[in-house]
Amino acid sequence: MRRIYTLFLLLSSFWMVAQVQYLDPQYATEVESGVVYAENISILRGMPEQIPLTVDIYTPVGDDNQSRPLMLVAHTGSFLPPLFNGGVTGATTDSTVTHICRELARRGYVAAAYTYRQGWLPTAPDEDVRRSTLLQAAFRGIQDTRSCVRYFRKTVAEENNPYNISSENIGVVGVGTGGYLAYGAGTLYDFEEVQLPKFIDTQTALPYIDSTLYGNLFGDTQTPLCLPNHPGYSSDIEFAFNLGGAMGDISWMDGEEQEPMYAGVHATNDIFAPFTVGPVIVPTTMEFVVNVAGTHAAISTANANGTNDGFSDILDDPLADLIAEQKTQTFTPPGFPMAVQLGADNFYAFKTPFPEGSPWDWWDKATLDLVVAGTNAVAGTSFNADTLHRDGLITNRDMSPEKGRTYMDTIFQLMLPRSCVAMNLACQGVLSSNDLVQHEISISPNPAYDRIVIETGEEIMRSIVVTDISGKIVRTYNNVNDRQQIIDRNTLGSGVYIAQLLFENGQQAVKFVLK
Repeated sequence: MRRIYTLFLLLSSFWMVAQVQYLDPQYATEVESGVVYAENISILRGMPEQIPLTVDIYTPVGDDNQSRPLMLVAHTGSFLPPLFNGGVTGATTDSTVTHICRELARRGYVAAAYTYRQGWLPTAPDEDVRRSTLLQAAFRGIQDTRSCVRYFRKTVAEENNPYNISSENIGVVGVGTGGYLAYGAGTLYDFEEVQLPKFIDTQTALPYIDSTLYGNLFGDTQTPLCLPNHPGYSSDIEFAFNLGGAMGDISWMDGEEQEPMYAGVHATNDIFAPFTVGPVIVPTTMEFVVNVAGTHAAISTANANGTNDGFSDILDDPLADLIAEQKTQTFTPPGFPMAVQLGADNFYAFKTPFPEGSPWDWWDKATLDLVVAGTNAVAGTSFNADTLHRDGLITNRDMSPEKGRTYMDTIFQLMLPRSCVAMNLACQGVLSSNDLVQHEISISPNPAYDRIVIETGEEIMRSIVVTDISGKIVRTYNNVNDRQQIIDRNTLGSGVYIAQLLFENGQQAVKFVLK
């Protein structure tokens, strides 16, 4: 006979003090670097050549969850390597990137800092050449982002899921230039969107992107400059978040069903990417390239399209009051002809002095000295570490690890609750529907030796979090969306466990015992 257990307010204080999976740091982390996720054609060194594309994979230590959310992290760099791009950042080893990845892994995510193809002609005197080669570089980066998404889905389907991820819970975080990739990977589904008038050569009247040369939007067809990687798997993502950067055109965000939910931050005095709609200026030359849509415009459009409607269910939004205050303020962005509203839902504006655009970045001068010396020795270049450091401080004047981490703390307050909603994660206390409910729940057998089956009568379980009696999270099941869930024992020891079941209308705790 199946026995029914329901825990009531006795556990309410327990849940108030327990660490929350995906919100609170609770794990050590480890990283596997240089994993090849794809091979594709690069033009960085002039002539096309096939190169490996790699990813550094950060995982939580001590987390038994076999269905973890995956967050890809795209670095900045203006589609050129560090130093060559006129700056000190632009790699998967950037302090901001490694910090994001470690902090996500500490909370139970798998975080993946990936490389993507670089190379374009920012110093070309012809504006058409600058614009066309930049668009082509962004196009390749979007293809590579989608190849990386497909790679991980392939590891689940064909390689016994070595990183214990869920194919249904994949997002992208873009830092600076990486923001273009986060937006593009979520919105670019119609080839006509890269054939807009501003993407047509003014001299030849030909589009900058030729699919017979550069491949399709997903990078899974073979052409002279594109190799297919992991075709047959979905390239879709569930969440996109950006720190600065922009999207190629606001029309890309048209509310299609495949589009993920969006959130992001932007510095008010960013001179390289517009706060709202305006020009891209690259640090290598400070020349105009193309007009694009910045974070404020993109997130506002996603809100208006209904894409972000689910975020309204967030119960405890740490930045809610600050965002509401920003929505009552206006300011005039650099180079923009009029004042705009400072705030928007699911967006946070960092008020920075001119011309500070990436206050979350930081670097170490001693390391920069070594990198510059090594690059000059190998490449025969004459970069000057003091000059690069000084120029970096112009747009980040009081740069320090402490400053960067402080900004990142605020960024995580915006990102993490929204990631919980967008990726349908079992984050206790995030959704406003998480009131205590009393549904008929059956557990059998109980006690058990190998596995238990949790079943409900009419209500559908969204997700389940399993903890031991001390409150440590030992198992998470996201996207259950069923009336039945099997919990296999696997590595769980003997003892009492509590399963927190999340429903559309609330949550309920049940107890089971493993012998």
